Amino acid sequence: MNSKAAILTVDQLSKSFGGVKAVNNLSFSVTQNNIHAIIGPNGAGKSTLFNLITGVISPDQGKIRLLNNDITSLRPDKIAQHGVSRTFQNIRLFPDMTVFETAFIGTYLFTGGKLLPAILRTKEFRKKERQAKERIEEILQFVGLWEMRNEYAAKLSYGNQRRVEIARALATNPSLLLLDEPTAGMNQKETKELMQLFTQVNKQGITILIIAHDMHLVNTLSDQITVINFGEKLVEGPPEVIHNHPAVMEAYMGRAEVNA
Repeated sequence: MNSKAAILTVDQLSKSFGGVKAVNNLSFSVTQNNIHAIIGPNGAGKSTLFNLITGVISPDQGKIRLLNNDITSLRPDKIAQHGVSRTFQNIRLFPDMTVFETAFIGTYLFTGGKLLPAILRTKEFRKKERQAKERIEEILQFVGLWEMRNEYAAKLSYGNQRRVEIARALATNPSLLLLDEPTAGMNQKETKELMQLFTQVNKQGITILIIAHDMHLVNTLSDQITVINFGEKLVEGPPEVIHNHPAVMEAYMGRAEVNA
């Protein structure tokens, strides 16, 4: 039996848009230090779920807990301060910012927020700023982007832009990292390299919750998989149980092999 605690608990979560239930009475938990995948057909409610967890939108009902903290009604910045960070399905980078500057944004939770110390550049502010820059150097080394730190992030290759997003997310010091289709549009080499990076991130003690359509990635990396369809949990279990589960294959239009 797995003795690890649940870092994230979603309890009877529901969200509707114009009468359409995007998430419907959904419950599941994510075990600490695991890689947990969320899969399902297009329109199943996966990205809506991520938006609910990170506070971008509020649920109609249900609870979301991070360890022992109820984060259901918190603002996105407060949820981030509790240790939740994410990347998005569509890459979001500023065209006029370097790799270093983009990653540095993630440290704002710990160095920003107070205008006067920043203007006066107090001793405490300069200490935090120095520590943040040292942290960004460590992260960019870790994700393989240190040599590109002064290049414009938006002009990098697609795969490296994804690495910039991950670096920015890691800069918030998350305990739970949400990845929304992080390898979408990548070639096989780029996907393999990012999979290796995700494994290394997880070894740092960071729990990963990932949405992915690439079932090779899901089956290779995941400790646990939750399948949702029409906003509801369809089935849950380890990869060897999920891959050929009849209900899962039916959800994917009757295909003989899941290719979400």
